Amino acid sequence: MQTNHSIRLRSLKRAVGFGLLLCSFLFCFAAFGAGEISRTYQYKGFDADGKLVVQGTITLRVGETVKVTGDWKLQVLDKENLKKLGPQDGSGKIGGELKGGRIFLNLNPDPHDFGDNIYLDGEVTQGDIFKITGKWGHYGYYAGKIVEGRFEMVRKSDAAK
Repeated sequence: MQTNHSIRLRSLKRAVGFGLLLCSFLFCFAAFGAGEISRTYQYKGFDADGKLVVQGTITLRVGETVKVTGDWKLQVLDKENLKKLGPQDGSGKIGGELKGGRIFLNLNPDPHDFGDNIYLDGEVTQGDIFKITGKWGHYGYYAGKIVEGRFEMVRKSDAAK
């Protein structure tokens, strides 16, 4: 025969178990992505002569590993050179890695489409990933490097977002 005491004890055990489960879920939810930083940059790409040819925004997300992901929205300024400058007019995803003060980004990380890529190879020049400078290159599968130039990315202030 069950007593009121044993019924209350079982109800209390269920409530405590449910509470622990809920707390665990909320903790995992809060911790997921807690180590990830996301920064938006103003991007400028220059040709070999130093002329501004591409501009726009790049958003980078860096987690606790060296892996970098993100998005880009760029515009080629000289539409006559659109084909030569490669697929950096429009928007897309980013894949890459950050190791120490160096960053390598692929503006076309789709593993099934490796024949027409824009790579950024840069250096983080100020703390907290404030400014990144380096070289960009348009690479074709058979042609190799088609054209290259330099780039700079300056982090947008939080107030400007």
